Amino acid sequence: MQNNIKIFIRQAISDLISNTISKDKIDKVIKKHTVKIHFIPIRYRIFGGLLQSMNIQFGNFIEKLLHTIVQNERNTYISKDISGKRNIKLPMTRKSENLIDSFISNCQTNNYTESKLLKNFNILIDQCLKEEKINTIKEISIRHDIDVLFYDKDGKYYYLEVKYNDDHDTGKYADINRKFIKSYIGICNVLNIYDTSKFKPILYYLTKKKMKGNIYLPEKENIYRAERLFDEFFEIKYSQLDELMVNIADDKEIVELFDSLYKNIRYDLKT
Repeated sequence: MQNNIKIFIRQAISDLISNTISKDKIDKVIKKHTVKIHFIPIRYRIFGGLLQSMNIQFGNFIEKLLHTIVQNERNTYISKDISGKRNIKLPMTRKSENLIDSFISNCQTNNYTESKLLKNFNILIDQCLKEEKINTIKEISIRHDIDVLFYDKDGKYYYLEVKYNDDHDTGKYADINRKFIKSYIGICNVLNIYDTSKFKPILYYLTKKKMKGNIYLPEKENIYRAERLFDEFFEIKYSQLDELMVNIADDKEIVELFDSLYKNIRYDLKT
């Protein structure tokens, strides 16, 4: 299995870099920076801009990586209908939406302890699921990308909202958590599952960095960081994945792709 993961990582990173070094993208970044006054030489600004583009795309890479890991494990299975799909329509009652919005607002104005937050979060989810189960008319729907949705050998489902790093700003973070909860409720309707013992939502960070406490989600129950996801579900170890990524970053072919990118920038600036 580890070899399959290695092949995927190498190919995905090569594709990401190859897509970034296209002449059209380089020309677009050159035009953007040639009109700016700056003390940093333009070739470095262009190179940095392209690296930033890759960094943004890295989030999609992580989602696909976790898909590949789930698919290669013996005891986890991808829910193929909506997992990894973009802009999925998720039905919901208006009452559940209002309950979630009120919960987010209350979290912003109250300094809940971890135990109080856990209690309030569980009450919210129970109220929403009860409402969704008895009310077959869903007045609204939201659209969201479903990063990873899988189930284990016992048939329990898990919804992963995948982030690379816990480096949010305050306003955006509220929206991330709001949409995460609403998406979970919407997926419950899609799967027709209204029992929390059969379906768990997880906000997953690939890195260990913890910027500050999450005031919306119980840290111990619904937030996983780094190796915790791997220890609980996968045979491949987080340390093995880390080693694979380090080795590929130092791989001769990958380094040559980055060298080629910089050379192309210098050549295009001269022409």
